[in-house]
Amino acid sequence: MKVLIGLLLVTMAARAETVELPVLQDAYICDCKPDSTNPNGNDTHLYFGRYFSCLDRTLIEWDLSMIPSGASVESAEMRLYCISFFGSATGQPVFHMINEEWDELTVTMNTQPSFDATPCLNGAWPAAQSWFSVDVTPFVQAWVNGTHPNCGIYCTSEGTTGSCAPGFWSGNSGEEGFLPTLVVTWVPLSLMGGSWGGIKSALN
Repeated sequence: MKVLIGLLLVTMAARAETVELPVLQDAYICDCKPDSTNPNGNDTHLYFGRYFSCLDRTLIEWDLSMIPSGASVESAEMRLYCISFFGSATGQPVFHMINEEWDELTVTMNTQPSFDATPCLNGAWPAAQSWFSVDVTPFVQAWVNGTHPNCGIYCTSEGTTGSCAPGFWSGNSGEEGFLPTLVVTWVPLSLMGGSWGGIKSALN
């Protein structure tokens, strides 16, 4: 029995798949220009945090079409490349699941979608010229399970004092090798439970 269980675990690990998913859309908004999309006039950059008295927010959505509904998500990491950092690191970045559809071409601070206050994920500010990684496994699992609509992630901050705003390459930047990615490792639902006969059938 121990050998059988060990073989099953090894087989399941071998069947886990890791994919790098592309960004579907992204944009940043600012309360100092509440009717503007990408207020700096350039859709190649994303910002969130505080720039002097202005609050920047980023919205980003991912294409999950490669992951089947109900799959077990072992890990999911959002990766953004930080190209600059304005000010000094205070407070922390915070991330929420967006509740409603939005459009990267038209979203503004005044028209932004709602988002869930909880659950939220926290992180630490990145350094310039480095990858910024955030564990968003609970979000991706909820999207794959269908318990929350996949409308993306709202990137904000709390506790910032003075300027504290990293800048990232967006999905529209054209910077190959530095584009936002979502790295997900998942296992098909058919391998996560059921009878041994059903598992054998799924593995064949």
